[in-house]
Amino acid sequence: MTENIFQKRLQEAIKSSGLTQSEVSKRSGISRGSITDYLKGRYEAKQDKVYDLAKVLGVRSDWLMGFNVPKVERNSTTTIDVTTAPVLSKVSAGMPIYAEENIVDYIYLPAHEVKPGKEVFGLVIDGDSMNREFKQGDIVIIEKDAIVENGEIGVVMVNGYNATLKQVKYAGDSIILMPMSDNPKHDPQIYNNQDEVSIIGKVIGMHRKF
Repeated sequence: MTENIFQKRLQEAIKSSGLTQSEVSKRSGISRGSITDYLKGRYEAKQDKVYDLAKVLGVRSDWLMGFNVPKVERNSTTTIDVTTAPVLSKVSAGMPIYAEENIVDYIYLPAHEVKPGKEVFGLVIDGDSMNREFKQGDIVIIEKDAIVENGEIGVVMVNGYNATLKQVKYAGDSIILMPMSDNPKHDPQIYNNQDEVSIIGKVIGMHRKF
């Protein structure tokens, strides 16, 4: 198996599947760290792992390994239902969440990944306050109006300012918005019941362009 061909084909297969790395990891039983290593070309996947990845991604394992064969079986009739979600540059205070000036793109998501009756949208990462989890330009998938449990990552509006993406923690009557960053300039933000804090939604996935 030629490593760089496997690397490129795995990137292509994940992108076309609409799945995040976390979802591929969960379905295949392969750790997210190993999948990241494959995508970065650090080392090859063993054959049994290639089979697991191919099954999850709906492609032929020999195609994934770099052979000159069709990507999928020619008689395959497997289709994936998809739904469309807007991608926002930001969530602005004082204007509708889907205001035209905030929409920069649309993405397709597997329909089974969206709970019935729930709204989802993408939000482009801008800045480094969450760079341990997300890179500049990543698109995080947000389930609107979802409950954000302690330790989960959500989009939060504070005192009428533009919304921020942070890890949410609760301590008594206080809510703490935690950065997940290698940049020491980002400090936790602590608010109490005298502040107006509104949860816009929580992160349920992520798309990354390779």
